[in-house]
Amino acid sequence: GLLVQRLLCRWWYAYDWPENAQKEPPEKYDALDGFPGVFVCTSGDQVGHILDTRDEESRPCFQNFTKKSSAELKQLLLQALDGQERVLQQAQQNGTASADFETVLKELKGMRKWTNKVNANKADKEANKLLKGFKLKNGND
Repeated sequence: GLLVQRLLCRWWYAYDWPENAQKEPPEKYDALDGFPGVFVCTSGDQVGHILDTRDEESRPCFQNFTKKSSAELKQLLLQALDGQERVLQQAQQNGTASADFETVLKELKGMRKWTNKVNANKADKEANKLLKGFKLKNGND
């Protein structure tokens, strides 16, 4: 659970999404700025309708992340932490870092240390036990 929560806060540092998003809007739709592959209808009977053409299976969300193994989540979180630290260090070099730079950097290092200590096999077993208790299925099953 904690791997998923921490990854959800910074997934964009680990990978690009959406991949292969539709770039051209369908007729009567305009692209929704900042959301590749999402379009809003601007004329006709469907004005205001949102059309999301992004792949739901690869969407970075709680539901999809819980389908991943703890080992994969751990790897993605470490990538995200590295990416976040890189951006933070660049901001510091450019003189645009916030006043709490050192605090955030310390938190990232602590989170990386915690993540490295996670036993992925044990985490998967604990998650499966919890899911069984709630009569739910793990996405890996």
